[in-house]
Amino acid sequence: MLSTGPTSADTTVPVGSWWSRARRSHLGVAAVVALTLFTDMLTYGAVLPVLPTLIIKKLKGDSSMVGFLFGCYAFGLLVATPVFAILSDKYQNRRLPMMAGCLGLMASTLSFAAAETYPLLVVARVAQGVAGGASWTIGLGLLADVFPTKRLGVVMGTVLTAHTVGFAIGPAMGGFLYEYGGYSAPFLCCAAFALLNFFAIVWIAEPPHDKHTKKPTQKYTQPDDDDAKQAPITIWSLCKNWRILCCVLCTTVSSSVFSGIEPALPIHLEKTYDASASTVGLVFVAMVVPAFLAPLIGHLSDRIGRYVISATGMLVMAVASPLVAVHYPTVYMIIPALMVFGFSSPLTLTPILPEMGEVVDELGGSAYAQVYALYNMAYSAGMFFGPNCAGLIMTYAGFEALMITFGVVLVVCSPIMMDWKAVWRRLVGGRGC
Repeated sequence: MLSTGPTSADTTVPVGSWWSRARRSHLGVAAVVALTLFTDMLTYGAVLPVLPTLIIKKLKGDSSMVGFLFGCYAFGLLVATPVFAILSDKYQNRRLPMMAGCLGLMASTLSFAAAETYPLLVVARVAQGVAGGASWTIGLGLLADVFPTKRLGVVMGTVLTAHTVGFAIGPAMGGFLYEYGGYSAPFLCCAAFALLNFFAIVWIAEPPHDKHTKKPTQKYTQPDDDDAKQAPITIWSLCKNWRILCCVLCTTVSSSVFSGIEPALPIHLEKTYDASASTVGLVFVAMVVPAFLAPLIGHLSDRIGRYVISATGMLVMAVASPLVAVHYPTVYMIIPALMVFGFSSPLTLTPILPEMGEVVDELGGSAYAQVYALYNMAYSAGMFFGPNCAGLIMTYAGFEALMITFGVVLVVCSPIMMDWKAVWRRLVGGRGC
């Protein structure tokens, strides 16, 4: 359970009213981060059944245009993430960047409602990605500020459930409102949630940052190099860490596949089953429902091993990808395959978040926003690469070829999440060296 007591810095401050304690409590922080991720993914998911229909039917576009537009979100996320992270860690402030992200999300969502040309849709999609860079990077850094490192797997798994709820509701809500309320209705609804999220962030108090004052553990420093122990942690230095690099590569590959299916599946369902926007939204819900198991996955990864769980998730996704492309008699028979596919995403990614936080903690802290910026940059790179490749493959080879390609790539890349250094040490040790 998430603690509702005051943080470590609160012991030096007189205890105030229940309202003041709530603003500084672990539970209050976790709830606001959960609402932020929920709002971001609600908005992200609401466009999934709407934009492909709009581009193909109204703007007379094709699959490659849909894929590019979906990938533009990742471009905005990739550009904004390191900026938000570096400034947040440097000035030790989480609330202001998150508030800016909420206002940006509201503005970009309203821009979607007003856009009637493809270039304007591209601008709005990029702006949505920029806003997401603040929500994800700073929100995850905020959790790492407040909660003990050993509990981050369970905490982040629990908070990511809100992300799952948003992504589950978003496509169904977007499809329903689009079909019965018109094109602008889904975006106006999401803008209202962004405004609510803004006031929630204003409500919480800036958390203490004394967790960053720890000295790095001996495990990840060079004993013979005193200068290296004092070197500041940067995004570049984090990229040189083997564990961080494995997490980054795994995130890029899995997000490429999961993001690639987002623009491709609505087109496939409409062409193959003549599915409406609301039906497409409901089918997407089935894909994200298994992600509610993220808290359990986080708990298991803390106990069993994060590399093992992530590698298993990549293999499960590889098996499920071709099954999604099977031509079933009815559109609803695709749901079991999509549920397995959806389950593989949290299985792969949930262990990565606490793993990256633990590495930073062992290096001495002070760079939680930057390490989660790396995660977001890796995820956004996959989100840009996946939809664009999916659009091209869909245009020239079809949905079946796309999903088989995804399966092959995942099998080839799954060894990324094996701890090769540990394997090598065991082999060398077995030889008596």
